[in-house]
Amino acid sequence: MSFANNARMMKVLSSVYLQVFHLVLLLPFSSENNSCQANGTRGAPWLWRCHHTFSKPFQPEKSFIYWQGQDNSGLVVYMYNKGKPDLKHQSQSFKNRTKIFPDQLRDGNLSLVIEELILKDDQTSLEVIFNSPPESTKKLCQTTVCVAAPFQEPNLEINQSNKTATCSTKGGYPKPEIKWTSQGGQNQSERTLEQHEVQTTMTSEEDGTYSTSSTANITGSQRVTCRVHNPTSNQTLSVTKDTTLETPDKRHDLGIGIGFVVALVCVVALIVILYLHRSKCFLLLSF
Repeated sequence: MSFANNARMMKVLSSVYLQVFHLVLLLPFSSENNSCQANGTRGAPWLWRCHHTFSKPFQPEKSFIYWQGQDNSGLVVYMYNKGKPDLKHQSQSFKNRTKIFPDQLRDGNLSLVIEELILKDDQTSLEVIFNSPPESTKKLCQTTVCVAAPFQEPNLEINQSNKTATCSTKGGYPKPEIKWTSQGGQNQSERTLEQHEVQTTMTSEEDGTYSTSSTANITGSQRVTCRVHNPTSNQTLSVTKDTTLETPDKRHDLGIGIGFVVALVCVVALIVILYLHRSKCFLLLSF
């Protein structure tokens, strides 16, 4: 058989091996389960830590390593094939934003970096598949990535006419948890407002983030606090206001009213002075 035929045969066998390897992934195998929840921030790099102790020296030319989705999702994050990266089967959503540490593979460092997390990555369950004959195929470092986006500083507005306070924010992910507390007086303890005292709406924006507006009944309150909690990043933003202070709009209206009264008094006083002056002149002329 010629050298060219041998090369073609090796290429076919390699292709068949890859197809068989994909089928093997669907079968049960020995597993090292490092299950955990890993949190990251949209737009920031995320390190998927994975370390494995090899039972025999690592042989890159015989090894296949898949960083992929769990449960046969078909998601391919990265692939290492016989000593070099093989990205032709990489899922489109991960192209140009992943890397591994090739020079550290021999030491068992199978970690991977997603260089810029997106909201689409949220709740993605991942695992590493390691195959290096004659060792059995292994599932390693199973995890689920959760992505957060920070909310803007909340804005709190007091409406004294309606005895309500409205807290609003936007730009965050996932849906926040809103908590209201109020204090009735200086010596009274703070209490959490009940569900029937609060009405909250959340809107999903085009970029996948959320905007929220929450209105609370503040009857009897002297101070109110709104807290916006991101359950993924565990970040809490809070804002507090004194409900007894006049709002800017009301102060403006009050200023206009006082000005009007002062002007009216001045006009009346001027009329009285003119009237008295004319009366005095008339009396002088009479004599």
